[in-house]
Amino acid sequence: MDWENELSTLLEERNITLIVKYLMASPQDIPAIIELTKKRNEKIAWRAAWVLDHLNMHRPEVTHPYLPELLQILKETDFNGVRRSLLKIIINSSSKINEDGELLDLCFQWTISPAIPIAVRAHGMQYIYNLLPKYPELENEFIISLETTREDASKGIQSKARKILSALGKTKK
Repeated sequence: MDWENELSTLLEERNITLIVKYLMASPQDIPAIIELTKKRNEKIAWRAAWVLDHLNMHRPEVTHPYLPELLQILKETDFNGVRRSLLKIIINSSSKINEDGELLDLCFQWTISPAIPIAVRAHGMQYIYNLLPKYPELENEFIISLETTREDASKGIQSKARKILSALGKTKK
């Protein structure tokens, strides 16, 4: 199948559902989709990642073998759409692969950067929050990042930060 052409015309949720169903029946094509997430064409790359995210929502066991590669792509991509989708896959993974120091550093950077889109920042917050039970020493730095973020961020980021702070029992009065 000409995946690049398929993804260049992918416009509707209905179409992505058909592609996901195809990939569930033909998992040998998943590496081709993963390769497209590395493309320098942003539209193709983020749509490929979007397809993988949807596939992961329906059949995480199919994407699980590719987690190390997806993690590497996530750390290297410049495209926020790809970041958003791949970060969701990593967050929803129960694998130890999601405990990555480089990604943790990136998530801290993304969380506090107003230049990063809301969804990437929110997923970055969630990634860090999910690691706190295993790495409680991160909590103080994370709280400071969230408090700083709340002061100059969009309503969506303020809400996400407030929810996490509340879950941590550290709401700012």
